Amino acid sequence: MRTGRAVFLGLLLICVAADAEKKSGLLRKPSCPEMEIVACPLNLAPVCGSDGNTYANECTLCVQRQATKMDILIAKEESC
Repeated sequence: MRTGRAVFLGLLLICVAADAEKKSGLLRKPSCPEMEIVACPLNLAPVCGSDGNTYANECTLCVQRQATKMDILIAKEESC
């Protein structure tokens, strides 16, 4: 019985670790330039910011980061 319990706990630990690794990869830092952004391309490639807002593309998210001085990350590569 002890072996079965040890195997179960081992599998449980692996599942929890895999889930934590998956969740940690959800947010990514956008590639924003150091200098002030003057204009963004008009391409529509929505990204969901960690602030819960949908941005037209990564550049518009970077503009918001610069304007608000907030560390907004990309939560997913689509609308929120």
